[in-house]
Amino acid sequence: MNIIRLNQTSPDFYMLMGPVFGSRQVEKDTKDRFYDDPGKQWYLIPGKGAASVKDGVLRNFWTREEKDAQTLIEAMLQDYPALTGVAPLCYRDAFYRAGFLTVLYRKNFVEVSRYEAD
Repeated sequence: MNIIRLNQTSPDFYMLMGPVFGSRQVEKDTKDRFYDDPGKQWYLIPGKGAASVKDGVLRNFWTREEKDAQTLIEAMLQDYPALTGVAPLCYRDAFYRAGFLTVLYRKNFVEVSRYEAD
């Protein structure tokens, strides 16, 4: 599956990411809002999932299906092997299966961390 990597200055950024930013379903699924903050690297599977990382820290994560969660996590790890951050609680198992430590952060979120192997 092809992952589209983009940032706020990428051509067609808002055409591609607009459906995610404006989706009530994404907000309902994640209990979070997605914003187009400068400096975020976005990972997109159109219509299926999106995630963002800023300075090596996971900032947003959403997918419709478990297999797409794994695909997004793998893509982020290619660019950020020591990825950490906060993810919606509903994706805890996907991050755990990908080798992350997960710790409850707030009612609807978990801290995720993974460190490069020495």
